Amino acid sequence: MTDKARERLVLLVVLLVSAFYVAWHLRRGWLPPDDGALAQSAERVMQGELPHRDFEDVYTGALAFFHAGAFRLFGMTLWSLRLAVFAVFVAWVPAVFAIASRFVRPVSAGAITLLAVVWSLPNYVAAMPSWYNLFLATFGVAALFRYIDDGRARWLMLAGLLGGLSFLVKVVGLFYIAGVLLFLVFHAQARWLARDASAPAARPRNVYALFVSAGLLIFVAALAALVRRQLYAPEVAHFVVPGVLISALLARNEWMRSATNGRERFETLAKMVLPFLVGAALPIILFLIPYARSGALGAFAHGVFVLPTKRFSIASFRMLPLWTLLGALPLALLVARAQWRSQPARAWEAPVLALVLFTLLVGTGSTPELYRSVWYSVRGLVPLLTVVGIIVLSKPRAADVVRPLLREQTMLLLCVTVMCSMIQLPYSAPLYFCYVAPLVLLTVVALWCYMQPMPRAIPVMVLVFYAGFAVLRINRTTMGRMGTLYLPYPPTERMTTARGAIDIPMFQRDGYDRVISLLQKHSRGEYAWAGPDAPEMYFLAGLRNPTRSLYDVFDDADGHTERVLQAIDTHGVNVVLVNRVPRGEFPRGISADLDAGLAKRFPMSDSVGALLVRWRE
Repeated sequence: MTDKARERLVLLVVLLVSAFYVAWHLRRGWLPPDDGALAQSAERVMQGELPHRDFEDVYTGALAFFHAGAFRLFGMTLWSLRLAVFAVFVAWVPAVFAIASRFVRPVSAGAITLLAVVWSLPNYVAAMPSWYNLFLATFGVAALFRYIDDGRARWLMLAGLLGGLSFLVKVVGLFYIAGVLLFLVFHAQARWLARDASAPAARPRNVYALFVSAGLLIFVAALAALVRRQLYAPEVAHFVVPGVLISALLARNEWMRSATNGRERFETLAKMVLPFLVGAALPIILFLIPYARSGALGAFAHGVFVLPTKRFSIASFRMLPLWTLLGALPLALLVARAQWRSQPARAWEAPVLALVLFTLLVGTGSTPELYRSVWYSVRGLVPLLTVVGIIVLSKPRAADVVRPLLREQTMLLLCVTVMCSMIQLPYSAPLYFCYVAPLVLLTVVALWCYMQPMPRAIPVMVLVFYAGFAVLRINRTTMGRMGTLYLPYPPTERMTTARGAIDIPMFQRDGYDRVISLLQKHSRGEYAWAGPDAPEMYFLAGLRNPTRSLYDVFDDADGHTERVLQAIDTHGVNVVLVNRVPRGEFPRGISADLDAGLAKRFPMSDSVGALLVRWRE
């Protein structure tokens, strides 16, 4: 069997295993506001509405169109949204494998890909935009690897196109674009370093170096501005320091050597940046055409760039304390010992390490302290990897001679990973690390190539351990306890509501069935009102939302009650649902004046747990 055939066989096996494993999880569980907002956005697009112009989409807007296509193709159910994200996931797996295979052999690349899989979508199978951001960033890195190979501008345009699509899914796609721009500065430096290798070192004083340095200062200032609302040491360490270190390396590279022709340096950088930015701009321009035609560009800008700042002030989740970075210390000591020991490993060491890891894995199921220690060992990797990466990339290494492209491939992964990890700001809940975990893993693999050879048993056992931890302790735990302790997901049953078609906890199913039945029974038209923050009710009941808001918490508090009651009166609403217990990421109860206004208009009521259905005859 040829090497190419072996690689294809490994990829096929990995793809089948990944698809089967994720498909096994695909129907299980939900967070009602998430699934509800995604489904309602897509349905409103199908009804002719435009995100931000006609309703306040939580995201940029393109995902609503993509999911509307899934509804047309697979039917009007929550299951259709999961089929959509599953299809993109299946395309993503070969991209991860292709990147990993640049650094290791096919079998190892397959194992790394499987580890990336179990740390990603199975943890939360809702079709969240952050998964698409991860997938598109990975596709972009794969395209840029091809650009590093042959220098063709078409790969830059493709990488930019993927960045534009990522932004249209969710505004955090801009972080990927920023990461690529940082890499392109490094790539331009590498090209000139090769040309100037014979030139004597000098202290340059040129416009190009000043231009790059000024751009990096602006970038660092932007990072600080993003963190200003959570200006705490952990947030600074995770979201500012890595960007500062990368900027410092790039600025240092500019001022280390002479730049004999500033004009040529500008041209070199422009030939890289312009195709990338043109590619990014194309899908954005096309997407904005309906907004331009309807005079709604201002509404789009407000919904994408202004409203998110309000959400940041409402929904936040603090990053773990700085001391949790020490969680990676045991793993670092293990690797360091294998690197620098002068004698070969003894025969008993591998079985002892395997026993220790197995005991630790078993213990994580019942001992929260052990569970958290393993979680901490990976959660703080981004700032630690940045420090290691900057040290490694600060000068040429022996591995760069053996693998001429390794240095730039590593810098690309480091820049994109650092910037994509910003998705955890300002809501650093454990799940949000999973949205970047595969990129973190690929960065680890790239940096691993700079290390001295060590016994294969060590990386194999570590890989198996973290895969086992994901499969046994993260993929199967409840969302609220992820990162804290292992709590098995409760038993589930298929929703009987026609638009459901997913498996939800048994203790929720009967309640939702009854509430949906009440809404449908007492509705006299196509509209109802459900809130605060219960967007799933509209979709599951097949009723329309009379307001612009998917989440009431994002609406202006001033005049909110009047707007809701006016919308109810204007659309002849006969039935409403009041969510009496705040839930989810944005908890806010119903205001007293709105509650009183609803009670006056809808005197009849029935209660199902925390949900109160009101109607009038």
